Amino acid sequence: MTGTNYLLFVSVLLPLLASPLTYLLGRHSWKRGAVLCHVSCLIPFLIILYQAPTIMAGKQLYEAYSWIPAFGLNLNFMLDNLSYPFALLISLMGFLASVYSHRYMEHESRLEIYYPLLQIFQTGMMGVVLSWNLFMLYIFWEVMLIPSYFLIAYWGTGNPRLIGFKYFIFTHAGALCMLLGIAWLNSIFGSMDMSSLLENVSRAYEIHRASLLGIAVLVFIGAAVKMAVFPFHTWLPDAHAEAPTPISVLLSGVMIKTGVYAFARLLLGLMPSAVFEMSAWLMPLAVVTMLWGGIMALVQNDVKRLLAYSSVSQMGYILFGLSSLAPVGISGGLFHVLNHGFAKGLLFMGAGALIHEVKERDVSKLGGLASKMPVTAIVMLVAGLSIAGTPPLGGFASEWMIFSGTFMSGTTLLTSIAIVATAITAAYYLRMVRAIFFLEPKHEGVKEAPVSMVFPMNILLLLVIVLGFVNAPILSIIGRAVSAWIGM
Repeated sequence: MTGTNYLLFVSVLLPLLASPLTYLLGRHSWKRGAVLCHVSCLIPFLIILYQAPTIMAGKQLYEAYSWIPAFGLNLNFMLDNLSYPFALLISLMGFLASVYSHRYMEHESRLEIYYPLLQIFQTGMMGVVLSWNLFMLYIFWEVMLIPSYFLIAYWGTGNPRLIGFKYFIFTHAGALCMLLGIAWLNSIFGSMDMSSLLENVSRAYEIHRASLLGIAVLVFIGAAVKMAVFPFHTWLPDAHAEAPTPISVLLSGVMIKTGVYAFARLLLGLMPSAVFEMSAWLMPLAVVTMLWGGIMALVQNDVKRLLAYSSVSQMGYILFGLSSLAPVGISGGLFHVLNHGFAKGLLFMGAGALIHEVKERDVSKLGGLASKMPVTAIVMLVAGLSIAGTPPLGGFASEWMIFSGTFMSGTTLLTSIAIVATAITAAYYLRMVRAIFFLEPKHEGVKEAPVSMVFPMNILLLLVIVLGFVNAPILSIIGRAVSAWIGM
């Protein structure tokens, strides 16, 4: 074992190891189990936050633990310039979703199972972005899927069993494509260790060009299903809209970003030449995803379905930046992971506050709530404006970088069309905010959401604003990752 005092091991596996105790405590008092869940989700965030100076100094944290020596399999964890922003997002949002659940889910049954599943879900997402072995990355990819299925199927609304099954089938099919790509890569290079692959894959690209292009397509399909890129997106509106709101926060704000991580780590990191050859159809696909998601969001009355389709559109922005192969565009796409994650998590929390207090999610049946729920009104307005790319909020900075990069890559027409999507985004968010908070009041006796729900909303509101002004540290981290692939 090498590394720094089990910090990455704890960051990944603490929620998983604590989940049985959470269940046992929850059988006697779900609130005690919930508190343990909060703590086990907070500690990984504090560890990742504590490592910020190390990562900003250009260093990496690596830990390796023997697992199945006969097969050469180890538990390898790496915190570097690429994984750091994703680990920060996952750990913080996992903790905030746990806290938000405390009041939002209090009237639900079987909470002694809900909180352990939430912990396992966080472990799966953290494991994906910190694994330095492709076999372990796939294992955590599946660990992420299983608890999220049960969280949707057993605490969702509408027809949760059917929706959960659809979610499972789509995402598992994508995972199998990724597994096939990983196995194919291993058959060529005889290793699934990222350090070994980084040394050999790019150097041997011309020798194995046809095979590596096939692998790149398989990995892209696996990542695209998770990202809900058109036409692999049809599972997302149902799953994100009908999941319990704290899980919607994690699905839309965090989980779909693991697809972005897989694209960045396995395609841009290992096979940038393959992405260059694929960019001719990746960029139009990204623009179609932007426009389709935006247009569908524009005609929704269910606030959670509107937010879900918005996530489809925003994944198009990120793919557009990553496939531009311009350093500023790739950096903007990765930076948008944070901006969208925080803002979309905030929007779903705001929608959850409406459902919790007003017992309504149909935009046409809401109205005049700004004076009764001022915090919810402010956070949903600011988060919506950020995602629409309104200066000086965080979303403006990342979208500006994305479009600058795509202009630099020579795709002027596609970029011009993509910019139209920002107007669509502004249209559906302003329509939503106006209908919910500023039209004729339709409900009496409404009050603001409880403190345990407002607290995480205010944390995310602060981050949405601050990232528009103080983004140099995180951009320097992202920039070093990009320079290793493309050169800046």
